[in-house]
Amino acid sequence: MFKFIHTSDWHLGHNLYGYDRSQEQKAFLQQMVDIVRKHQPDALLVSGDIFHTAAPSNATVSLYVNAMLDIHKACTSMAIIVIAGNHDSASRLESDKRLWEIAGVNVLGGIARNQDGQANLERHIIKVGGKGIVAAVPFAYPAGFPQVNDGHADRDQRQPAYFQALLDQASAVNTEGVPVVLMAHLAVNNSDLTGHDNNIMDCVEMANLGQGYDYAALGHIHRPQNPDSHIRYCGTPIAVSFDEQCEHSVSIVEIEAHGCMPRIETKAIKNPRPLHTIPASDPVDFDTLMSLLQEAKLEEHSYIRLNVLIDNGLPIDANERVAKVLADKGCYYCEMKKTRRNAIGQAHRQMTADQLSEISPLEVAKRHYNDTLMQEMSPEEIELFNEAYRLVMEDRSK
Repeated sequence: MFKFIHTSDWHLGHNLYGYDRSQEQKAFLQQMVDIVRKHQPDALLVSGDIFHTAAPSNATVSLYVNAMLDIHKACTSMAIIVIAGNHDSASRLESDKRLWEIAGVNVLGGIARNQDGQANLERHIIKVGGKGIVAAVPFAYPAGFPQVNDGHADRDQRQPAYFQALLDQASAVNTEGVPVVLMAHLAVNNSDLTGHDNNIMDCVEMANLGQGYDYAALGHIHRPQNPDSHIRYCGTPIAVSFDEQCEHSVSIVEIEAHGCMPRIETKAIKNPRPLHTIPASDPVDFDTLMSLLQEAKLEEHSYIRLNVLIDNGLPIDANERVAKVLADKGCYYCEMKKTRRNAIGQAHRQMTADQLSEISPLEVAKRHYNDTLMQEMSPEEIELFNEAYRLVMEDRSK
């Protein structure tokens, strides 16, 4: 039996509206240590986006290094496999991979190539103590995959050709019939993208992953889910945005043998500084919102986003009033999500470049003002804009 922990999308170094989140990240990593110590798995698979940026701070790197060493100490026989995600720097992750091997950590930042530019498949096949085989693929754009087997696949066919060649290689070395796990950082079709910014993400067909794996340990999508019986996103252990309203966890997976169905158990991760939207469902007017906020029982150090319904703007001191109430509760005020009672402004945001060129600069300014501040420009503001525009045009004509 192959027993492993599947986690991804740690986004270490992420801050929320300027608030430092290192304490939350430390709390998650300590829970990770505790889970490993309790379950003693054969492997820990970290499927990308270890860091939030390609150039993490020294403090963030130290947090990662210390945590990985503590995780290793919690189960010294456990293999650790880390692949880069789209937020990570491949070269940064791999810069000290030889040192990490001493602690049983396999790091793959980029897709390995031979001197002729062809794919080096062997580098991505990791045997885990006679218990399982992991085919690990760090993030790469579909057209960025190397050719395999001296092939000449078109750019849009390189990704599926690579995955299948890698799985064929894993099958060739799987003489003991152990489970085969595919690791990757990408989005597949039919996935729930709820919570991702603008719900925009390039997705690939599930068939691109090839055939021959028992479990695909994927990263990239933050909501835990199984797009297919053998494919899983474990999700991010702590929310990266307010829209990630789901249970955050890591997955513990057991597979008896090659060809068997995986058994999946989730372990919830508790965030000491949770993210709350008030109210959580439909927006309410500002006065109702203030009443809800006064009555709300909130954990200290929670992050708060407010869901407010706008008619003709907010009171001039709205932010100050909100900030005071939340400060008294020991919470962090992040933003006010504004929704107009009518749908004015939706058409504005959907204008084409040609349509935009047909309206006056003042009309563009008025629409932008209305969309962002939920109110109309005053006559004085219109006069100021016209004067500023006149001066700019005079300067350009000189």
